[in-house]
Amino acid sequence: MFSKMVLVLWSCAGLVWWVVAWRLVTTDQRKKGVVSEPAPRRTLSVFKPLPCLSTQGLRVVAAGVESFVAQLDPESELLLGIHEADRDFTAPFLDRLRAEYPKARIEVIFRSEPDDTANPKIAWQKILALHAKGELWLWSDADIIAPAGFLQSARLEFARSGAAMMTFPYVIRETSPPPALLEALFVNVEFYPGVLLLRKLGPVDFGLGAAMLFQRDDFLRQVDWAEIGAWLADDFFLGQKLRPVRIGTTTLATVPASSTWKDALLHDLRWTKTIRWNRPMGSFARILIMPVLGWLGAVALHPSHFFPWLGLLGMIQADVFFAAAICHRTGCHLKLRDLLRMEVWSLWRILLWLLCWLPWPVLWSGTRWRGPRVEFNREIELTRT
Repeated sequence: MFSKMVLVLWSCAGLVWWVVAWRLVTTDQRKKGVVSEPAPRRTLSVFKPLPCLSTQGLRVVAAGVESFVAQLDPESELLLGIHEADRDFTAPFLDRLRAEYPKARIEVIFRSEPDDTANPKIAWQKILALHAKGELWLWSDADIIAPAGFLQSARLEFARSGAAMMTFPYVIRETSPPPALLEALFVNVEFYPGVLLLRKLGPVDFGLGAAMLFQRDDFLRQVDWAEIGAWLADDFFLGQKLRPVRIGTTTLATVPASSTWKDALLHDLRWTKTIRWNRPMGSFARILIMPVLGWLGAVALHPSHFFPWLGLLGMIQADVFFAAAICHRTGCHLKLRDLLRMEVWSLWRILLWLLCWLPWPVLWSGTRWRGPRVEFNREIELTRT
């Protein structure tokens, strides 16, 4: 009787969270998002370092870069970091941007030298910072797509917030190719509702790589390049340094990068492991909203009983239903094949939660991370390159 009561209460906790998550996303998606009032006239530098495109391609980053370029005004500039090996490959894209947005200030910086920090994005940001002329800096991952009016709205919201940094959530609105479904479920269903809840609770102490807006002078005074470059989650570290942080009202979007199921699974593992390293108690507490784990245990202990199987199947269907409803609200419309795959996803998210507590490293950008930060060895990195 006691075990049944625990499972029922656990299931109720999971269902309550699903309802809360759906409500948070529904309310946020109904908002206009951007503010149309004139922003304070402060100069802005947008940082857009690109990954090595020979392996990822332009598809993932082109729409994001253009969405920011289209919003540049006389007070703003975009710093675009491109690896020298991609110079010829990106030339047609850059020519088109300059032709379609002749008034936009785009400074393209090419480099061939190896990274001098473990985190390759920070190695790029250091170089772009040497060219930045703005009083405000906006760091945004290469694959992030901004809605029209975002740059103006973000500056206005930052001026009103009283915060040292503004950061912004994001969603995924497509699930093609099929492995992109895993990324969409993690971002839209696991990450996005939690961020919206934290926004309601007030200031936070982390950033989100989608967009982080702060004052140049605050950064140069409080952040050491070598220190931030040693962290896997540079956005989390930056939020720790530039506090208080406010979560903005505009939701951005991104394009899934995973083209194979192996890539998608490893991406999921890296995300979950990084959260566990940075927020161990919060990561552990996720067990409260994962009653499928409890029902799996009940089935393993009593495989011949009907009640555990009924509870397990019921909670899996609840996971699929609410996850699909949340994705729909974000503009990510799932196909029938996606819904069938989500039956497995409900079990995968449990396995993923368990795996993140095991002492295995994650691989990112050629470096094995066995914790949230690593010591950079220039000689080893130069040997690799």
